[in-house]
Amino acid sequence: MGAALAALVLLWYQPDILAKSNTPTAKAEAERAVGRLENYKDLILKAQNLSLQQDRLQASQVLIRGIQRESRGSQAYKELVRSLDELTGLFYTERAQAAFATGESLAFTKPREAVDAYEQALKFEDRNVTVLKALARLYLRGDECDPADTRVRQAEETNPYSAEVKLLRLQVLSCQKNGKALMSRFATYEQDIESVKKFSYGLRIKELVRTKDLKKARALLSEWETALPDYPEVYYWKWEISKASNSPDRLAAAKYLQLCQGLSPRKRNQYSVDVNLCKEKEAVEAFLRTNDMKSSYSPGTEGANP
Repeated sequence: MGAALAALVLLWYQPDILAKSNTPTAKAEAERAVGRLENYKDLILKAQNLSLQQDRLQASQVLIRGIQRESRGSQAYKELVRSLDELTGLFYTERAQAAFATGESLAFTKPREAVDAYEQALKFEDRNVTVLKALARLYLRGDECDPADTRVRQAEETNPYSAEVKLLRLQVLSCQKNGKALMSRFATYEQDIESVKKFSYGLRIKELVRTKDLKKARALLSEWETALPDYPEVYYWKWEISKASNSPDRLAAAKYLQLCQGLSPRKRNQYSVDVNLCKEKEAVEAFLRTNDMKSSYSPGTEGANP
């Protein structure tokens, strides 16, 4: 967001550019349907000017049309996608940013109040993708699939190229228990979610465990552990796979709990795109308590000294 904000601030301090953009000639050029083909830098500048007018939807449409005509992986494609990410998540007003900051501060302690704060931010700035993503994640952490789906759809309309928005679509499908659509989207999104791929493994492993394809689940888990060692969810799925194999791994369960309990605010924020992070602490704690009780009363211990 910083680069786009810096560019916009630069424009604010160049009144001749802004004045020129409001002349009849400039408007006619901007609206011309046929004429010279604008290059990607022209489109980024046009989108920045629209953002200065707080027209998020038109700014996003200009960039989306530009992305559609570029080859994936080209410099132009990457720059347009980067600008789309920046401008669709940019805050226009202090009121919206303050409401969002309130939501962020409450997200892990008072989720219902956080929802209210995020919704308030959206009233100030409709379709701000930064807010839509945060709100969808909060709904998903509470297993509220339908309201999360609504917010993800709005984010997709504004920025369909965002890796985080695509991850949210996968998380919604998992929440809805739509395994077939989930795995199909994974195949479609493979190149697009590279930057957040390490937070998507659990979704696929969950589906593989559900369909009892434990061999693939173990292979994917090994890949995940290499990419993100000491990540709580890696140990949660070690435990789940071991349960599915009728040999529950108590050490994996204990490690999961230890890592979750030791999460610092910085780490939690770093992992915030994973809506399933440490959601199963209570289930794992219950397993460990039951397991400890069984161990305490295993055969041969009845007459043991205290």
